[in-house]
Amino acid sequence: MVEDFISVELRIPEEYLSIAYGLLSPFPTTGIEEGEGYLRVYFPSSSWERIETAFYHSIVGLLPPGCVHAVHTVASRDWYSLWVSQLVPVWLSDDIVVHPFPEVPTPSMYPTARDILHIVPGTAFGTGHHASTRLAAKLLLRHLLPNTTWLDVGTGTGILGILALRRGAACVYAIDNNPFALQQARDNALRNRVVDRFLLMSGDVETFGLPKVDGIVANLDAELLYRLAPKFNGVLPQGGVAVMSGILVVSAERICRRFEEFEFEVVEKELENDWIAFAFRKQ
Repeated sequence: MVEDFISVELRIPEEYLSIAYGLLSPFPTTGIEEGEGYLRVYFPSSSWERIETAFYHSIVGLLPPGCVHAVHTVASRDWYSLWVSQLVPVWLSDDIVVHPFPEVPTPSMYPTARDILHIVPGTAFGTGHHASTRLAAKLLLRHLLPNTTWLDVGTGTGILGILALRRGAACVYAIDNNPFALQQARDNALRNRVVDRFLLMSGDVETFGLPKVDGIVANLDAELLYRLAPKFNGVLPQGGVAVMSGILVVSAERICRRFEEFEFEVVEKELENDWIAFAFRKQ
């Protein structure tokens, strides 16, 4: 039997979107719809009963007052199949495409693709449908050197770490504090035949002992990136690259100043609508 779902609609201004995604990341969401001025978040009914108090505690005080606009039950149906049916393939470059559907892709589906990433979202974030993921992928592809080691912070579906491995990285450490995301990331690494080089770590990145790496990719909210700047400085060598995404344009100057305080310089940026991503190099 298919379980009912709880739909929570958040009415929030654009400048709070990245914060909202960061706050939602620890929770077992089934899906998130983003529209003009709102996020509609879905939870399995059984999970909602367990996390409702923690959810409101996280939201109150960190998002604008009254942002929880509506909470209601979605009638029992195959919601996930409906959601998947609304997904479309996403091209990360002219010749790299993300196939977000459960069925295994074939070359004939994407005849111009050099590489097909099979990334099924499940309850995790990241298929390339959101601008912040696309921006991070573009910069990662341009700054990834063969046989280097990378850290994927807030891995979600694993899309960015898997992309790095498919394009020549030696190994990727992937950290997330959401057990549902970690399982989905592992499943996607298996689908893309890189699981032996995709090293998953469960924990809070702010307190976790991170490994030394050649590069970092982090698609997070701006406030968390701000706090992580000194930690990222400590794990990268001179010349190491940090690809930072999930930043709204209004926060860009503050993030740049913060990373400059910790020996980083901006080497490239990518912009899409209200979102911006940076490639920083450690000096």
